[in-house]
This record gives sequence, C-alpha cells and structure tokens, in this order.
Amino acid sequence: MVALLYFGLKFAAYTTWCYLGLYKFRPQSKPPIAGALAYGFLRLFLGFFFGVLIWLLSSLLMSQLGYGFSQNVVTYVLVYVPVRWVEWTIMAMIIVPGSHAFSRWIVGTGRNDRLWRLGGIAISCVADIPLIMDLGGVIPVGRFLC
Repeated sequence: MVALLYFGLKFAAYTTWCYLGLYKFRPQSKPPIAGALAYGFLRLFLGFFFGVLIWLLSSLLMSQLGYGFSQNVVTYVLVYVPVRWVEWTIMAMIIVPGSHAFSRWIVGTGRNDRLWRLGGIAISCVADIPLIMDLGGVIPVGRFLC
C-alpha cells in the first residue's frame, strides 16, 4: 500500500511540475491537463528506467563508503541528484523550446530552464520523504526510487 501511495505522490508531483513547465515555457498556449498528465507519466517511467542505474551506482558507492546514516545521505546526494538532473534534462528537451539542441542539452537554454530542472530535482527529493519516514528515517539508497 505504501508503494502505491509513493508512486501516486510521485506521479502527482511530476504532473504538477510538468504543468508548471508547460505554463512557463509555452505561454502562447494554455497547457492542457492531459499533456501534463502524459508528461508526468513519462517522468515517472524515466524514474523506473533510471532506477536500475541509480541502484547500481548507489550500491557501488555504499560498498566504498560503508553503511550508516551519513553515508546514506552522501550516497543519496552524489547519486540521485546527478541522475535526476539527467531525467529532468530529458523532460526539458521535450517541454522547453530550444533545449533539444545538443549544445544546450546538459546546461539548458538559460537561467529559467536550469531553475526548472533544479526545481524538478527538489520535487523528486521531497516526494521521497514519505517513503523515508515510513522506513523509520532510513534513506533507501540502493533501491529503486524514481
């Protein structure tokens, strides 16, 4: 049941953030809710896809750092944040006009684009909090979080 709530929360957060991205970067047209729902689902799917990479990288890093709360926090920041940058970069390539050019792929089209990506990372991390709390405050690194 917790997993369903977790994924439901992630989907709602991603859909809302994608809607705001559509509103900000495509102001000429009112963003459709259906489009935001589709983008939210795509972002959730990217999380599943990149979850394997996150699991491998965080497991590797944890084996080097050891296990404990501080090591979990370091692993979470060093693995999840960069991978989520890539995930939100893919979303920006779809939502933000002009960001699909290879030269702007990783750095974005400007300040607003980068802030939107960072906001997406923050949304992703904040949406992990209920799962972390359900696990008794244990940061679930090495697991498939999206």
